[in-house]
Amino acid sequence: MDLDRKSGIPFYIQLKEQIRRRITQGIWTAGTKLPTERDLSESIAVSRNTVSQAYKELESEGILSSARGRGTFVADTLLIMQQEGRKEKVLRIVDVAMEEAVGLGFSIDDFVSFVHVRGMEKKDLLSRMKVAFIVSNPEQLSDSNWNLGLGVTLLPFLLSELQESPRAQERLAGVDMAVTGAAHLAEVKTLLAKLSTPILGISLQPKLETIVRIAKLTMGRDLALVCESQQFAEKVIVALKQAGLHPAIKTLIQPSEDNLREELLKCGAVILAPKLRLRVEKVLPQNMECIEFQFEPDAGSLNLLRGALLEIKGGKI
Repeated sequence: MDLDRKSGIPFYIQLKEQIRRRITQGIWTAGTKLPTERDLSESIAVSRNTVSQAYKELESEGILSSARGRGTFVADTLLIMQQEGRKEKVLRIVDVAMEEAVGLGFSIDDFVSFVHVRGMEKKDLLSRMKVAFIVSNPEQLSDSNWNLGLGVTLLPFLLSELQESPRAQERLAGVDMAVTGAAHLAEVKTLLAKLSTPILGISLQPKLETIVRIAKLTMGRDLALVCESQQFAEKVIVALKQAGLHPAIKTLIQPSEDNLREELLKCGAVILAPKLRLRVEKVLPQNMECIEFQFEPDAGSLNLLRGALLEIKGGKI
């Protein structure tokens, strides 16, 4: 990668576009591991913070995904192709708005200033927003990194708590929006009928990196699935089938430490909810692959949620 040192365009923006170009040209395909921040910063002679900012912004857009201790990966090549088309649509909208502004007697510099100020106001408002994520199984209480934007707080709530406790419902009074899986949308709306909180139904899918890692496993023995609830186990199995994967699975729901240690010795790899990693790692056989199974909103739901958050705050600017 070569950066133009004289263009005046920030290095991180140039780097973002070059990464995008490599993906759209098929040089980096879905699942490709990118260079570490340190390696890339040294190879193109920029600060590590520059690379980190480019990676984080592409991750917030759903183009890249990162896993602690494993690195940064290309998440979805189809998404970036779709974004290129949407980018052209946005540019057409900008052109129309610019022409309107000039027709009203403003200069192009005025227009650029208006857009910048308005964008910063929206960004500031989003950074103070709280979104409640209502889940049906305890494993997903730790799935709370959706890249909604810097500063947006995602607060997981267990659906059963809302069903059993009016006080739990009252705790949602201070959030800007509540989201839940489409299957539970009607029930959540009924439970929160007394609140004025907007409620949005979303579709969840497993992270691409999770599916890629499982697909790469050499299946000679069972794949252990360690979880706290049968609901989560069923969601994982359905997600694997939808991805065209049919491994032999041994489901272990809330196993004791001794039982877990014994059963893992019979398996070739283990998948688990993120919150169970420390417990499983205590008894994990040496060199056994351990994969966190995480769910996240699909691209359409994520864009819908971001747009809904902007609409909520739009009237308060």
